[in-house]
Amino acid sequence: MEVYLRSLTVLLCSMMLMVSGPLQAQEDDAYTLGPGDRVSVNVYGQEDLTTEAEIGVDGTVAMPLLGSVEIAGMTARMAARVIAKRLEVGGYLQNAHVNLLVTEYNSQSVAVLGQVNQPGRITLRGPTTLTEALAMAGGINQGGSERIVLVRVDKDGDQSRREYYLRELLDSQAEDRETVRLSNGDTLYVPLMDQFYVNGQVRNPGTYAIDRPLNVMQALTISGGMNQRASKDSVVLYRQQKGGGVEEHDAELYEPIQDGDVLFVKESLF
Repeated sequence: MEVYLRSLTVLLCSMMLMVSGPLQAQEDDAYTLGPGDRVSVNVYGQEDLTTEAEIGVDGTVAMPLLGSVEIAGMTARMAARVIAKRLEVGGYLQNAHVNLLVTEYNSQSVAVLGQVNQPGRITLRGPTTLTEALAMAGGINQGGSERIVLVRVDKDGDQSRREYYLRELLDSQAEDRETVRLSNGDTLYVPLMDQFYVNGQVRNPGTYAIDRPLNVMQALTISGGMNQRASKDSVVLYRQQKGGGVEEHDAELYEPIQDGDVLFVKESLF
């Protein structure tokens, strides 16, 4: 039974559009410069102003004539405009045309941990989605879940935690969902595969992966459904409790399945 999407298709970045609205939207999502990044600055018609430099810890880059120019936190396009404006305001050039390119990406990274083939830290080289980061980490390994945990710490130090299912990020309806983009300092964690168990009067008792949100009815369907000897009104769910005990109750068909749940279908007495 196929329960994983082991092949990640990483989409290429969209081509730049020549319309101001889409261009501005793309710029808003673009990579922001930071300390440690190396940049190449070219001023049209002024080769003596061409500069290759590393952004310092103070967020500035050294430019001929201008000295230190703060560009950290800006996109490459924004930084080019700032430098051009400084050249014009300083009286050095009229209608300055500046192009700035990132030659080394060093300031932003995310950690990808858990059940991936190449866990570790990944340097962001532009706008990066959750699925792209997983691909860069070699994909999910054989023991990994499709449940992906994203941990993010905001500027105030507050931590948030969200969960995503890989299948939902890549299925035919993914284009209707919001793209999950990563930010500097994010951590992705792929836990071990969640499982549930089905025993008793079903066609295929055994252990199954929770590859998407499931309820009791769906779980029984995955196990082949009840056999002819099953009591259709007697499905018992056993669930491990945090304190170490096991809770037992009659299962509701639309009750969500959790990791470690055991479903037992009793035999009919008639």
